[in-house]
Amino acid sequence: MSALFAALVIGTVAGTLIGTIGAGAGALLVPSLMFFAGQSMQGAVGVTLAMQTLPVGIGGAYLYYKQGLIDLWVVAAVAIGMLAGILVGGALATSGEISPVKLDLLLGVVLVVLGGVTIAKTLLGYNTVHPKRNS
Repeated sequence: MSALFAALVIGTVAGTLIGTIGAGAGALLVPSLMFFAGQSMQGAVGVTLAMQTLPVGIGGAYLYYKQGLIDLWVVAAVAIGMLAGILVGGALATSGEISPVKLDLLLGVVLVVLGGVTIAKTLLGYNTVHPKRNS
């Protein structure tokens, strides 16, 4: 399978999952691009950041906005924080100060921890459903 075809399949599957369960692009796209499309960690992060720009997310965001599920103040706060974090994280990841092996390990640890928290909350009955959609 060519890297471009793999990227198309990855984008389709990840887009469906992101739109459905809100899983972050880093959790789905970065590992998938590394393992199935031959991208380096830094390359996969760069692709993920590039594709998250306005044209890709606007359609899905609109669907959720129409349902009254998006608080624009929260969007603004998260966007400001993400911009700052992306600038710092991007500088660290591309500076050569952190080896690719350590970046891979960090991604794995983050995914395991977040997965564990999600599973534990679900098994303990923590209600993560939006109050407007409590069915």
